[in-house]
Amino acid sequence: MADVVLKDVEKVYAGGVKAVRGAHLQIADREFVVLVGPSGCGKSTTLRMIAGLEEISAGTIAIGGRVVNDVAPKDRDIAMVFQNYALYPHMTCFENMAFGLKLRHFPKEEIRKRVADAAQILGISELLERKPKALSGGQRQRVAVGRAIVRKPDVFLFDEPLSNLDAKLRVEMRVELHKLHERLATTMIYVTHDQIEAMTLGDRIVIMDQGEIQQVASPLSLYDEPYNRFVASFIGTPAMNFLDGVLEAKGDALEFVGDGGEVRVPIGAEMAKKLSDHAGKPIVLGIRPEHIHDEASGAAVKAAAKVTAKVEVVESLGDQKVVYFAQGAHTFIGKLDAHVPVESGRPMCLIFDANKVHFFEKVQGRNLTCRVERYEAPDLAKLPQPVGA
Repeated sequence: MADVVLKDVEKVYAGGVKAVRGAHLQIADREFVVLVGPSGCGKSTTLRMIAGLEEISAGTIAIGGRVVNDVAPKDRDIAMVFQNYALYPHMTCFENMAFGLKLRHFPKEEIRKRVADAAQILGISELLERKPKALSGGQRQRVAVGRAIVRKPDVFLFDEPLSNLDAKLRVEMRVELHKLHERLATTMIYVTHDQIEAMTLGDRIVIMDQGEIQQVASPLSLYDEPYNRFVASFIGTPAMNFLDGVLEAKGDALEFVGDGGEVRVPIGAEMAKKLSDHAGKPIVLGIRPEHIHDEASGAAVKAAAKVTAKVEVVESLGDQKVVYFAQGAHTFIGKLDAHVPVESGRPMCLIFDANKVHFFEKVQGRNLTCRVERYEAPDLAKLPQPVGA
């Protein structure tokens, strides 16, 4: 078993700067988990604490049921792939991949077999006699991954391994990493700032901000049920729109009225029950650009709210248009079909899908309509305690 458990893990640097705050996380054996968030959110620090490259300030880390707080990185049975490849320029690809095994005094025949097997998996068998300077960026990254594979570790750790590659190569390598996980069936923890990488690779995603875990869930759950405004704004391209306003009672029903009164969205009975305590209070409505339609496309929307807004900017993406709108005190973005006629500076009638909206607390940012928990805390009673605890 190669599960990874973090209990109350913190990292405090000199001066009292908290890089990671009370992290709870349980990663199952053979799971692919992605840590994602903006720069400085603590994701790489968390990964480095799991690897043993950073000392934890508080809490417990266990790998495979064994507490590793005081275990050296080389004894944690993990392998790490870095952003900068870290290949020795004077060694061939074979020598780079075999180097760690030689340090551990593996037999030569075993080393040759492991390197050959890893090279075949990664499709770099013909590159083994070349040196890194003769390789492309994607080939160097494959060699770096191969160096980790030959170790046959319990856990693979990836620290933004694709950030140095161009856009096309990043897509290709994402596919390769997904295939690699299926083939190796090993626990993988991957750090990135790119939400597309996170959504396409992870069985589950850990969203971090300012050192705290904001939500842990599957990609679809994060998209459909963001726990708070930060998660909602981070997942999705373009980001979710947020409109300030107030909930007004309309008999037994509720209606969102945006600041200025130009945007009005009726609230269905089921959602109104959840929001009844917030009638008359300031609130934030969230709606994704793909849930804003032109009048013709929105005719089939069952719970529709009509909004007329002025077109400010149009960005063509080939099959779609990203359109920036303004309406009174509000600005928002819509994703429309490429063939919908849109003209900058002109008003346009839009349809908001009222069944797809979210409502957030004005100050705290909690999603008032979310049906899922922030994250499932690990079973702390089953977690072994450090020696002397």
